[in-house]
Amino acid sequence: MNDRLHLFGIRHHGPGSAASLVAALDALQPRAVLIEGPPEADPLIPYAAAPGMRPPLALLAYAVENPARSVFFPLAVFSPEWQAMRWALRHDRPVRFIDWPAAMSLAAGGTGERVGDLSAQPSAEEEVPEDSPPEGDPLDRLARASGHADGEALWNALIETRGAAADVFAAIEVAMTALREDRGELRLGPASALREARREAHMRLAMRKALNDHEGALAVVVGAWHVPALRREVALAEDRATLKDTPKTKVDVTWVPWTETRLASASGYGAGVTSPGWYGHLWGLYESNSTRVSPQVFAATWQSKVATLLRSEGHLAPTASVIEAARLSVALAAIRGHAVPGLDEMREGTLAALCNGDDTPFRLIEARLVVGQSVGVLDESVPQMPLAADLGAWQRRLRLKPEAVEQDVAVDLRSEAGLAKSILLHRLDLMGVTWGRLLDASAGRGTFREIWRLAWTPELSVKLAEALVYGITIEQASAGAALARAEATPQIQHLADLVRRCILADLSDAAGRCIALLQAAAVSTVDVASLMNTVPSIVEILRYGTARKMPLEALSALAEALIAEINAGV
Repeated sequence: MNDRLHLFGIRHHGPGSAASLVAALDALQPRAVLIEGPPEADPLIPYAAAPGMRPPLALLAYAVENPARSVFFPLAVFSPEWQAMRWALRHDRPVRFIDWPAAMSLAAGGTGERVGDLSAQPSAEEEVPEDSPPEGDPLDRLARASGHADGEALWNALIETRGAAADVFAAIEVAMTALREDRGELRLGPASALREARREAHMRLAMRKALNDHEGALAVVVGAWHVPALRREVALAEDRATLKDTPKTKVDVTWVPWTETRLASASGYGAGVTSPGWYGHLWGLYESNSTRVSPQVFAATWQSKVATLLRSEGHLAPTASVIEAARLSVALAAIRGHAVPGLDEMREGTLAALCNGDDTPFRLIEARLVVGQSVGVLDESVPQMPLAADLGAWQRRLRLKPEAVEQDVAVDLRSEAGLAKSILLHRLDLMGVTWGRLLDASAGRGTFREIWRLAWTPELSVKLAEALVYGITIEQASAGAALARAEATPQIQHLADLVRRCILADLSDAAGRCIALLQAAAVSTVDVASLMNTVPSIVEILRYGTARKMPLEALSALAEALIAEINAGV
């Protein structure tokens, strides 16, 4: 391999990997940086330096003709790929992605989440990881040999809790080379093997191109698993032959918000980590160069965060207990032969000294601090899909901040802001973008108060892409989705429900069209029972009204027509 290429095998979402990578880039000062990721996203890389970009974020690639076929590339602030982008932009160095294109990945059937070693987590459409190299974690074999519980524990002990380490990348390459040479029980199916071969062939071709385009040293940031394959000498013709006839599809790529909850492996994300919040805490220490503090200060910093959270939720957390929790964490680390307390020691110190063995506050700490609940934020300069941009404008105007954790929001329909929130949520519901779920509508006969349960998930960005076929604004898309559904169903009760939902979404034109379709269906139906079940909801709207504008004449005519058809049928 050309000695101008410097390979850095990283672990996706690893603060220790990220710290070591930044230190290595500072020492190497490469002329360009190559990162494992979809080349279609190259134009979006400069936005990583925008001041309003706050991870976790993700690159979303989706097939233009079928946005349901999509793949996410999540990035946390402690992801090595994110730090590599930021380093290159900060030093004004060219930076590009070199993984196989999303156009190939999606045409080949890949969906899910990918980054770094870019292990994929499937979407709801396909439950097969796109980039799990072998079955299971190959590091588990090394972990068993070294006395660690599993590959996660081994990597945490050797990489993530050490901060910046100069010798780490050479050691990682040696380990991965050994694992790839002797896969043993690690099995790769034919489809996965072909994907891996194509991806690595594309990366080698991209590295060759970069050598021709740039002078001096080049940094190549890829998943640790791929380093031995990229180091291997392979003929140019062989790599081209591997990629020949690979199907492609037209794709689009955009930045979208991500959540700490979805970074967690417990969410089902195959490339996730067990404790994103803890990793964020570690990265904060590494970034501020605070890793050389004493174990006592290291432990006290975390336990102080725990105490602050407990106090904000009404739990007792005296200073003496914080000190005791920190001391206990340090003592446990010393007994176990660790230089500084890890998350396990911190947890045990917290549970004993701050929670008094009570699981209830401990579960709160796990959810809010260890895993985390934050949602990423995009800078306003970032180009977005039209629907995503329109939704962002609604959210800013109504001060409806997307949150990963479920929250109940009471909406007063008598206020202008409350009515606008309700209209937005009902419109999104018509589009299939279920950011909120209506729990209760009450006040007299349900006209002036609603309670919604809101929770933002990254998949809603895909739903927005799918809804683009109906319009480029929330109003257009919700009306288009309602009409498409109305024209596709002959069932009277479904049409009546669409009339109600269009009125709630303040879509008067769509409601009028649905009313006309319902009248036409009522004339031709012989199902008197369906007609009778439909009348009460229409009459209730007319009798009690709503806080929204209604097509009163059309509704009155509809009610009369339905009653006439019922009388005729009876």
